[in-house]
Amino acid sequence: MIGIELPTLNTNDSSYTLVEWLVPDGSSIEGEEPLAVVETSKASEEIESTGPGILHVLVGGGQDCRPGQTIAYLFESADERDSYRASAATPAATSAPPGAEPSITNAARALADRHGVSEAELRGLGRTVIRTADVEALVRRAASAPPSPQRRLSKRQRTVGAVVTESMRTVPAAAAYAKVDVGQAEELARQLSERTGSFVSLPVLLIKAVARRHAAHPLMFAALTDDGAVRESERAHVGVTMDAGRGLYTPVVHDAAELSSDRIADLLTGFRSKAFRGTFQAAELAGANIMVAPHTTEGMVLATPIVFPGQTCVISIGAVDDQVLLDAQGTPRTHRFVHLGLVYDHRVVNGRDAMALLEDVKAELEAPAALG
Repeated sequence: MIGIELPTLNTNDSSYTLVEWLVPDGSSIEGEEPLAVVETSKASEEIESTGPGILHVLVGGGQDCRPGQTIAYLFESADERDSYRASAATPAATSAPPGAEPSITNAARALADRHGVSEAELRGLGRTVIRTADVEALVRRAASAPPSPQRRLSKRQRTVGAVVTESMRTVPAAAAYAKVDVGQAEELARQLSERTGSFVSLPVLLIKAVARRHAAHPLMFAALTDDGAVRESERAHVGVTMDAGRGLYTPVVHDAAELSSDRIADLLTGFRSKAFRGTFQAAELAGANIMVAPHTTEGMVLATPIVFPGQTCVISIGAVDDQVLLDAQGTPRTHRFVHLGLVYDHRVVNGRDAMALLEDVKAELEAPAALG
């Protein structure tokens, strides 16, 4: 008998929802193959078998489960499973018990959020798995009802709120800012875009520049441990805050220093599409040891993001701001500036460290030849 344990899929969640089993209880499994779909607050993930055997389900579709929980067994034979079932105190669960939280597909969740359908209304359907058609029926039913003066936050937004609250509670944050002339960086981005066909932007070059400073500033990529030490990372895994109207996501550009700028650009393009559809896999959202937060909407000059728990710093980039300055000969010339904001955990690094990183990133962007 081999237990199938639920791995940690999202460090921000203490429980997940087992949406559905992809193979029936009692099926013969030939080897490593997808068995079930589990949904966190951020993404859906398939759970695979650990080998061959006869599947015995312990947690039914639509039920909540926690990291490390055994959700099924694999038995060597049907006889071994029958023997276990005969001796077990309770049979395998096949459906959610009364009062259990329903599982909601990503598409149904997005539709519910868009129309302001509350969690109570969704639970009132009495279904273990709620799909788009169920939400559409609720929307049609409520079309003639007076509008509600309140709207319940989505589960995803409540998760964001929990992370922000934890950051504000536990991280003594400080901030520093740098003004960067990005005229040459914009020209490089334009050339790379034309040559590669990828959409290379200033945030792309910023990700590359930050990752390249990993060896020079290891503490900015480190994590504070419970015993007051820091755990340094071997490589730069840069998370990117992203909101396409379906909630905040933080996908990760893994090993970013080793990637070309056009490859990073392609990854961000794919991330934006997944953020819009809400189709991230858990692995795409895990492993960041530093964060970049683009705030590039026109007119947005400065931003002070939060430090995510488990990280040391986050770097923001604002929109480009044109300024006319006099050159050495007194001739007025237009310069293109952005402001970088660095928010950092003051328990791990001090202002001198923060300014040193900002100075290095500023230098990379103002003389960007190495970022191509």
